[in-house]
Amino acid sequence: MFNTTGKPENHQLNAQMKVLVIDDEINFTEEIEEFLLNQGYISFTANNVHKGRAILKSQDIDLLILDVRLKGISGLDILKEVKQSYPKLEVIIVSAHGDMETVITALRNGAIDYLKKPFRHTDIQIAIQRTRKFLDLQRVIKNMEEKTSLISKTCKKRSSAISLAKVNKSRIFWNWP
Repeated sequence: MFNTTGKPENHQLNAQMKVLVIDDEINFTEEIEEFLLNQGYISFTANNVHKGRAILKSQDIDLLILDVRLKGISGLDILKEVKQSYPKLEVIIVSAHGDMETVITALRNGAIDYLKKPFRHTDIQIAIQRTRKFLDLQRVIKNMEEKTSLISKTCKKRSSAISLAKVNKSRIFWNWP
């Protein structure tokens, strides 16, 4: 539906975006899932890394919200693993224990954003919207690259045909009796 400004409501714009939340705090994942569903996102949650990996393998996830401190493993290690296996998947890191070194490491390892817990719903909403814009721009660039490639191929074919026609024309001219 549309709001009073004539623009589509948030949940329509977000309907196609799949978000996975991996955090060992059940209350946190439940709260974020409810927020995401209310915003119109398709939401998945995992309270352990094993379940998170299974969801990543079975679903085409657009965005991962990942805690830095998980039971038995560092979220930064999971970030590296995810970026290797799913290089186009964007990751927002969240943590209650983040120091500047952790933030820098996360961003250098491919996280698109970092939020310190506790954060407001508007903070995660802004981070997701920023990520959505980035993903949309990536799609536009890819589409433009495909169109440019197609145009280049067409131009090369036409150029070859014109060159061949010129060669044939000159052969006819020079072989004229």
